[in-house]
Amino acid sequence: MKVLVFGEVIDGEVQNITYELVACAKKLGEPVTLITSDADVSNIDGRVIKVNAGEISPWHYRIVEKVIEKEKPDVILFGNTSCGVDIASQLSANMPVATSAYEVESEDGSIKVKSLSYGGKVIVELKLETPAIVVLNSGSYDAEEGKGKASVEELEIEVEKDSEFIGYIKPAEEDVDISKAEIVVSVGRGIGDEANIEMAEELAELLGGVVAGSRPVIDQGWLPKTRQVGRSGKTVTGKLYLALGISGATEHVEGVKAKNVLAVNTDKTAPIFRISRYGVVADVNELLPVLIDKIKEIKEG
Repeated sequence: MKVLVFGEVIDGEVQNITYELVACAKKLGEPVTLITSDADVSNIDGRVIKVNAGEISPWHYRIVEKVIEKEKPDVILFGNTSCGVDIASQLSANMPVATSAYEVESEDGSIKVKSLSYGGKVIVELKLETPAIVVLNSGSYDAEEGKGKASVEELEIEVEKDSEFIGYIKPAEEDVDISKAEIVVSVGRGIGDEANIEMAEELAELLGGVVAGSRPVIDQGWLPKTRQVGRSGKTVTGKLYLALGISGATEHVEGVKAKNVLAVNTDKTAPIFRISRYGVVADVNELLPVLIDKIKEIKEG
Protein backbone atom coordinates (compact mmCIF):
# COMPACT_ATOMS: atom_id res chain seq x y z
CA MET A 1 0.00 0.00 0.00
CA LYS A 2 1.45 3.35 -1.06
CA VAL A 3 1.02 6.20 1.42
CA LEU A 4 1.60 9.86 0.53
CA VAL A 5 2.53 12.09 3.46
CA PHE A 6 2.10 15.84 3.26
CA GLY A 7 5.22 17.13 4.99
CA GLU A 8 4.95 20.47 6.73
CA VAL A 9 7.85 22.91 6.69
CA ILE A 10 7.89 26.29 8.44
CA ASP A 11 10.82 28.67 8.02
CA GLY A 12 12.92 25.91 6.51
CA GLU A 13 12.35 23.51 9.40
CA VAL A 14 10.52 20.20 9.04
CA GLN A 15 7.75 20.14 11.64
CA ASN A 16 7.42 17.32 14.15
CA ILE A 17 4.00 16.30 12.80
CA THR A 18 5.73 15.28 9.54
CA TYR A 19 7.80 12.62 11.31
CA GLU A 20 4.67 11.35 13.11
CA LEU A 21 2.89 11.01 9.78
CA VAL A 22 5.83 9.08 8.31
CA ALA A 23 5.82 6.77 11.37
CA CYS A 24 2.12 6.08 10.71
CA ALA A 25 2.73 5.58 6.98
CA LYS A 26 5.47 3.00 7.63
CA LYS A 27 2.97 0.83 9.51
CA LEU A 28 0.60 0.95 6.54
CA GLY A 29 3.05 0.26 3.74
CA GLU A 30 5.35 2.27 1.50
CA PRO A 31 5.72 5.92 2.63
CA VAL A 32 6.34 8.78 0.20
CA THR A 33 6.79 12.22 1.75
CA LEU A 34 5.86 15.33 -0.23
CA ILE A 35 7.78 18.50 0.67
CA THR A 36 6.74 21.74 -1.00
CA SER A 37 9.24 24.10 0.68
CA ASP A 38 13.01 24.19 0.84
CA ALA A 39 14.35 22.36 3.90
CA ASP A 40 16.88 19.78 5.05
CA VAL A 41 14.90 16.56 4.65
CA SER A 42 17.82 14.13 4.97
CA ASN A 43 16.51 12.58 8.22
CA ILE A 44 13.00 11.79 6.97
CA ASP A 45 12.78 8.01 6.65
CA GLY A 46 12.10 6.72 3.15
CA ARG A 47 11.41 8.33 -0.21
CA VAL A 48 11.01 12.11 -0.28
CA ILE A 49 9.72 14.21 -3.17
CA LYS A 50 10.79 17.87 -3.08
CA VAL A 51 8.48 19.85 -5.33
CA ASN A 52 9.20 23.16 -7.02
CA ALA A 53 6.00 24.71 -8.34
CA GLY A 54 7.28 28.23 -8.82
CA GLU A 55 5.74 31.24 -7.11
CA ILE A 56 2.48 29.58 -6.14
CA SER A 57 1.81 29.09 -2.43
CA PRO A 58 3.71 26.04 -1.15
CA TRP A 59 0.52 25.08 0.68
CA HIS A 60 -1.68 25.11 -2.43
CA TYR A 61 -3.89 22.05 -2.80
CA ARG A 62 -3.24 21.84 -6.55
CA ILE A 63 0.39 20.90 -5.87
CA VAL A 64 -0.78 17.91 -3.84
CA GLU A 65 -3.35 17.14 -6.51
CA LYS A 66 -0.63 16.94 -9.18
CA VAL A 67 1.53 14.64 -7.04
CA ILE A 68 -1.48 12.40 -6.34
CA GLU A 69 -2.06 12.10 -10.10
CA LYS A 70 1.59 11.11 -10.59
CA GLU A 71 2.04 8.76 -7.61
CA LYS A 72 -1.49 7.30 -7.32
CA PRO A 73 -1.28 6.65 -3.55
CA ASP A 74 -3.80 4.53 -1.68
CA VAL A 75 -3.78 6.86 1.33
CA ILE A 76 -2.88 10.53 1.78
CA LEU A 77 -1.93 11.57 5.32
CA PHE A 78 -2.19 15.13 6.64
CA GLY A 79 -1.53 16.52 10.09
CA ASN A 80 -4.42 17.99 12.06
CA THR A 81 -3.02 21.50 11.65
CA SER A 82 -4.46 24.63 10.04
CA CYS A 83 -2.49 23.86 6.87
CA GLY A 84 -3.28 20.14 6.80
CA VAL A 85 -7.01 20.56 7.40
CA ASP A 86 -7.21 23.31 4.76
CA ILE A 87 -5.64 21.22 2.00
CA ALA A 88 -7.35 17.95 2.97
CA SER A 89 -10.78 19.58 2.85
CA GLN A 90 -10.16 20.88 -0.68
CA LEU A 91 -9.16 17.42 -1.89
CA SER A 92 -11.99 15.55 -0.16
CA ALA A 93 -14.60 16.06 -2.89
CA ASN A 94 -13.41 12.99 -4.77
CA MET A 95 -12.40 10.60 -1.97
CA PRO A 96 -13.42 9.68 1.60
CA VAL A 97 -11.77 11.56 4.45
CA ALA A 98 -11.37 10.83 8.18
CA THR A 99 -10.45 13.70 10.51
CA SER A 100 -9.18 13.84 14.12
CA ALA A 101 -7.68 10.37 13.67
CA TYR A 102 -5.34 8.83 16.21
CA GLU A 103 -4.98 5.24 14.96
CA VAL A 104 -4.76 4.01 11.36
CA GLU A 105 -4.49 0.42 10.10
CA SER A 106 -4.75 -1.37 6.77
CA GLU A 107 -7.12 -4.30 6.33
CA ASP A 108 -7.77 -6.20 3.10
CA GLY A 109 -6.98 -3.20 0.92
CA SER A 110 -9.09 -0.82 3.01
CA ILE A 111 -8.19 1.59 5.79
CA LYS A 112 -9.45 1.27 9.36
CA VAL A 113 -9.40 4.52 11.30
CA LYS A 114 -10.15 5.43 14.89
CA SER A 115 -10.95 9.09 15.38
CA LEU A 116 -12.34 11.37 18.05
CA SER A 117 -15.71 13.10 17.80
CA TYR A 118 -17.83 15.42 19.97
CA GLY A 119 -14.78 16.99 21.57
CA GLY A 120 -13.16 13.63 22.24
CA LYS A 121 -16.15 12.18 24.09
CA VAL A 122 -16.89 9.63 21.37
CA ILE A 123 -14.50 7.29 19.55
CA VAL A 124 -15.57 6.67 15.96
CA GLU A 125 -14.34 3.61 14.06
CA LEU A 126 -14.35 4.01 10.29
CA LYS A 127 -13.53 1.78 7.34
CA LEU A 128 -12.52 3.71 4.23
CA GLU A 129 -12.15 2.40 0.71
CA THR A 130 -8.96 3.57 -0.97
CA PRO A 131 -7.85 6.04 -2.15
CA ALA A 132 -8.64 7.89 1.08
CA ILE A 133 -7.53 10.90 3.09
CA VAL A 134 -6.70 10.73 6.80
CA VAL A 135 -6.07 13.78 9.00
CA LEU A 136 -4.00 12.68 11.99
CA ASN A 137 -3.89 14.25 15.45
CA SER A 138 -0.51 15.33 16.79
CA GLY A 139 0.92 12.93 19.36
CA SER A 140 -0.70 9.83 17.86
CA TYR A 141 2.59 8.26 16.69
CA ASP A 142 6.20 8.42 17.83
CA ALA A 143 8.04 11.03 15.76
CA GLU A 144 11.36 9.23 16.26
CA GLU A 145 10.03 6.27 14.27
CA GLY A 146 9.59 8.58 11.28
CA LYS A 147 13.26 9.56 11.25
CA GLY A 148 15.95 7.77 9.28
CA LYS A 149 17.70 8.20 5.94
CA ALA A 150 15.91 9.90 3.08
CA SER A 151 16.04 9.08 -0.61
CA VAL A 152 15.38 12.52 -2.09
CA GLU A 153 14.20 13.33 -5.60
CA GLU A 154 13.38 16.71 -7.15
CA LEU A 155 10.15 17.32 -9.05
CA GLU A 156 9.29 20.37 -11.18
CA ILE A 157 5.59 20.85 -11.81
CA GLU A 158 3.43 23.58 -13.31
CA VAL A 159 0.35 24.71 -11.44
CA GLU A 160 -2.11 27.33 -12.60
CA LYS A 161 -1.53 30.46 -10.52
CA ASP A 162 -5.06 31.22 -9.34
CA SER A 163 -3.90 32.72 -6.05
CA GLU A 164 -0.94 34.71 -4.74
CA PHE A 165 1.23 33.67 -1.80
CA ILE A 166 1.85 36.81 0.27
CA GLY A 167 3.87 35.19 3.02
CA TYR A 168 3.82 33.33 6.30
CA ILE A 169 2.96 35.34 9.42
CA LYS A 170 4.68 34.02 12.52
CA PRO A 171 2.79 33.85 15.81
CA ALA A 172 4.05 35.90 18.73
CA GLU A 173 7.44 34.82 20.05
CA GLU A 174 7.10 32.09 22.67
CA ASP A 175 9.06 31.94 25.90
CA VAL A 176 8.91 28.12 25.98
CA ASP A 177 7.55 25.57 23.53
CA ILE A 178 5.78 23.13 25.86
CA SER A 179 4.99 20.79 22.96
CA LYS A 180 8.70 19.91 22.69
CA ALA A 181 9.39 19.54 26.43
CA GLU A 182 10.12 16.05 27.78
CA ILE A 183 8.82 16.92 31.28
CA VAL A 184 5.83 19.19 31.86
CA VAL A 185 4.54 20.28 35.28
CA SER A 186 1.01 21.50 34.65
CA VAL A 187 -1.27 23.32 37.10
CA GLY A 188 -5.03 23.72 37.23
CA ARG A 189 -7.68 25.27 39.46
CA GLY A 190 -6.51 23.14 42.36
CA ILE A 191 -3.36 25.24 42.69
CA GLY A 192 -5.65 27.77 44.39
CA ASP A 193 -3.68 30.98 43.94
CA GLU A 194 -1.21 32.50 41.49
CA ALA A 195 1.46 32.66 44.19
CA ASN A 196 1.41 28.86 44.49
CA ILE A 197 2.66 28.50 40.92
CA GLU A 198 6.12 29.26 42.32
CA MET A 199 6.14 25.77 43.83
CA ALA A 200 5.32 24.26 40.45
CA GLU A 201 8.15 26.27 38.89
CA GLU A 202 10.57 25.05 41.55
CA LEU A 203 9.51 21.44 40.94
CA ALA A 204 9.86 21.87 37.18
CA GLU A 205 13.36 23.30 37.61
CA LEU A 206 14.40 20.36 39.81
CA LEU A 207 13.09 17.88 37.24
CA GLY A 208 14.50 19.73 34.23
CA GLY A 209 11.03 20.47 32.89
CA VAL A 210 8.72 23.40 32.15
CA VAL A 211 5.52 24.73 33.69
CA ALA A 212 2.20 24.68 31.83
CA GLY A 213 -1.46 25.00 32.77
CA SER A 214 -5.08 24.22 32.01
CA ARG A 215 -7.38 26.81 30.49
CA PRO A 216 -8.77 28.23 33.78
CA VAL A 217 -5.23 29.11 34.89
CA ILE A 218 -4.47 30.74 31.53
CA ASP A 219 -7.77 32.66 31.55
CA GLN A 220 -6.85 34.05 34.97
CA GLY A 221 -3.66 35.41 33.44
CA TRP A 222 -1.44 33.40 35.81
CA LEU A 223 0.46 31.87 32.88
CA PRO A 224 0.82 33.05 29.25
CA LYS A 225 -1.32 31.56 26.49
CA THR A 226 1.75 29.78 25.09
CA ARG A 227 1.70 27.51 28.18
CA GLN A 228 -1.88 26.23 27.70
CA VAL A 229 -2.40 22.48 27.28
CA GLY A 230 -5.51 21.20 25.55
CA ARG A 231 -7.73 21.55 22.51
CA SER A 232 -7.39 25.33 22.36
CA GLY A 233 -3.75 25.19 23.45
CA LYS A 234 -0.90 22.78 22.69
CA THR A 235 -0.39 19.04 22.73
CA VAL A 236 2.34 17.70 25.00
CA THR A 237 4.05 14.49 23.93
CA GLY A 238 7.08 14.15 26.22
CA LYS A 239 8.09 11.51 28.74
CA LEU A 240 6.25 12.85 31.81
CA TYR A 241 3.20 15.03 32.43
CA LEU A 242 2.41 16.02 36.01
CA ALA A 243 -1.21 17.20 36.26
CA LEU A 244 -1.45 19.17 39.50
CA GLY A 245 -4.95 20.14 40.58
CA ILE A 246 -6.38 19.52 37.09
CA SER A 247 -9.78 17.84 36.91
CA GLY A 248 -9.22 16.48 33.40
CA ALA A 249 -11.98 17.90 31.21
CA THR A 250 -12.18 16.42 27.71
CA GLU A 251 -10.89 19.63 26.18
CA HIS A 252 -7.76 19.37 28.33
CA VAL A 253 -6.92 15.68 27.95
CA GLU A 254 -7.10 16.03 24.15
CA GLY A 255 -3.76 17.80 24.48
CA VAL A 256 -2.13 15.23 26.78
CA LYS A 257 -0.22 12.59 24.80
CA ALA A 258 2.76 12.17 27.14
CA LYS A 259 4.10 8.67 27.69
CA ASN A 260 3.50 8.90 31.45
CA VAL A 261 0.86 10.95 33.26
CA LEU A 262 0.97 11.51 37.02
CA ALA A 263 -2.09 13.26 38.48
CA VAL A 264 -2.70 14.88 41.86
CA ASN A 265 -6.27 15.87 42.79
CA THR A 266 -8.43 16.01 45.90
CA ASP A 267 -11.32 14.40 44.00
CA LYS A 268 -10.75 10.65 43.60
CA THR A 269 -13.37 10.57 40.82
CA ALA A 270 -11.64 13.28 38.74
CA PRO A 271 -11.52 12.31 35.03
CA ILE A 272 -7.77 13.01 34.90
CA PHE A 273 -7.16 9.72 36.75
CA ARG A 274 -8.58 7.78 33.78
CA ILE A 275 -5.55 8.65 31.66
CA SER A 276 -2.97 8.56 34.47
CA ARG A 277 -0.37 5.89 35.06
CA TYR A 278 -0.13 7.04 38.67
CA GLY A 279 -2.61 9.04 40.73
CA VAL A 280 -2.48 10.72 44.13
CA VAL A 281 -5.60 11.84 46.00
CA ALA A 282 -4.27 14.85 47.91
CA ASP A 283 -4.21 18.63 48.11
CA VAL A 284 -1.53 19.68 45.63
CA ASN A 285 -0.45 22.60 47.83
CA GLU A 286 0.23 20.23 50.72
CA LEU A 287 1.94 17.59 48.59
CA LEU A 288 4.22 19.87 46.55
CA PRO A 289 6.48 21.07 49.42
CA VAL A 290 6.99 17.47 50.54
CA LEU A 291 7.73 16.32 47.00
CA ILE A 292 10.17 19.19 46.40
CA ASP A 293 12.04 18.45 49.63
CA LYS A 294 12.24 14.75 48.79
CA ILE A 295 13.62 15.40 45.31
CA LYS A 296 16.21 17.82 46.73
CA GLU A 297 17.23 15.18 49.25
CA ILE A 298 17.67 12.59 46.51
CA LYS A 299 19.64 14.97 44.26
CA GLU A 300 21.90 16.06 47.10
CA GLY A 301 22.43 12.52 48.33
